[in-house]
Amino acid sequence: MLQRSKAGIQTSKQHFKQQSRRSRAVSITVLVATVLLIALILYTLWYSFLATQQVTVFSVGRQQQVVENVGGGGLVDAKQSFNVQFPLAERVLNVMVKPGDHIKHNQALLKLDPSQLNAQIQQAANDVTAAQVYLNSVSATAINPVTIAQAQQAYQVANNHYHALLAQTNNPTLHSGNLISPVDGTVITVAISPGEVFAANTILMTLMDQSSVIIHTQIPLANLQQVQMGAVAHITPSALPDVTLDGKVTGIIPQANAQTDTFQVDVTVVNNRQLLLPGMSTYVRVEGQQTAFVVPRIAVLNPDHESSVFLVHNGRAYLKQVHVAGSAANVFYIDSGLSANDQIVVLPLNRLHHGQAITINSVEH
Repeated sequence: MLQRSKAGIQTSKQHFKQQSRRSRAVSITVLVATVLLIALILYTLWYSFLATQQVTVFSVGRQQQVVENVGGGGLVDAKQSFNVQFPLAERVLNVMVKPGDHIKHNQALLKLDPSQLNAQIQQAANDVTAAQVYLNSVSATAINPVTIAQAQQAYQVANNHYHALLAQTNNPTLHSGNLISPVDGTVITVAISPGEVFAANTILMTLMDQSSVIIHTQIPLANLQQVQMGAVAHITPSALPDVTLDGKVTGIIPQANAQTDTFQVDVTVVNNRQLLLPGMSTYVRVEGQQTAFVVPRIAVLNPDHESSVFLVHNGRAYLKQVHVAGSAANVFYIDSGLSANDQIVVLPLNRLHHGQAITINSVEH
């Protein structure tokens, strides 16, 4: 029994020694790992903030005239619409078109009753004759000057009315008793029926010239300086996403929309194929022009918000805020914050901090 106890004690001592060795090994491993981690952190800090970084820089050239598409939504409107009217009261004998009809210039639209106009002209001629007879009568009998002056005025009024009626027979929209179209276009509304008598200058129908249309486009205010009169525009109708039409800027309205921070640009589009209808929504891309520095995309930090670059000065790299005015495939357009011949860091940006000492490996242009 005593021997067994001695054997158990011996085993326990051996087990304790093994555990102690394992604990020392673990402690040494942890210590070594900690030292290595601290060394790595110190090296990283030294490399990032104290060491001189070797960099590739880009030499900024002169400002260039660059083209960038600026876009916005727009609504199609007819370039020209016409209200068909006549300056005299007349009766309509026949309506020759209906809404939706495509019409040609000088095509007959309405047939008027010629007897109405002829009767008015005859009555006006009779009034002129009567006024002339009366004027001759008072002038011959030497009645007082006031009566003669009144007779002269009455004659003049009658004569003017007569000639005004005669002029209506030469109205450019009246031909052989018919009211004719002044344009190629489409009938939008008809407000008269055969047999009706209309008052002078009543709107009888509305025509629309759709050979060209105007698109009223809303462009962000940030692009105000980029849009120029006569600039080329590309139009994509919302209902025809695979169609692109070309137009030109024909109007810039210098007034801001406070709710949307946009301004209006009018784009005129030739519409021979009648693909654009009034009221249709479109997306318009205007070829805007601006003067800017062209720099590589990879040189600009946070291009969407508070953009900046590392500007090289006296052997160090300093963060400099810039304004990104636009972009193309691999470049940004910078319109403020840089000067010609500045050098900005291209690589490596992730190892730099403000005021970092640098040496230049290579220069790109």
